[in-house]
Amino acid sequence: MEIWDLFDGNRNTLGKTHLRGVELTKGEYHVVVEIFTINADGRILLTQRDPAKTYPLLWEITGGSVTASESSLQGAARELEEETGLVAAPEQLKKIGEIKYGHYFRDSYIWKSPELIETSTMNLQPGEVCGAKLVTFEELQEMDGLGLTVPSVLERCQLYHQDLQQMILL
Repeated sequence: MEIWDLFDGNRNTLGKTHLRGVELTKGEYHVVVEIFTINADGRILLTQRDPAKTYPLLWEITGGSVTASESSLQGAARELEEETGLVAAPEQLKKIGEIKYGHYFRDSYIWKSPELIETSTMNLQPGEVCGAKLVTFEELQEMDGLGLTVPSVLERCQLYHQDLQQMILL
């Protein structure tokens, strides 16, 4: 059972919580995070959605909903660890954007792993993630063109392309 804090359209707290799976009413929003993980060699980490989820088996950026009484930053660090087994201290994550969609705010973070990530040794979360791969930006574009990514993943990578390029070059 996942519980979210609720916010108004200006991201002011509404002082109430919401149970995931129940439809939100007009004017209610929650917070979702995504973490662009850059491998030490500059490749981008993609995770593959579980076959039982919406957009089954498509590739995406790691992320999920922030739970009640958790900050966006705490939620980002937790989601990264839960879904991939990768551990980043919250202060290692850099917020690069915030976008309001439908009934949620999406906070985007970027993190560069100080060590090479080996996808074969990652601890993927059953029911959420069934695969992981490291790709270049060009490979991501090819995957998107073939319909292998969740819609809007490439769009958000393009939106944050400058931040991704800076982190890749570090």
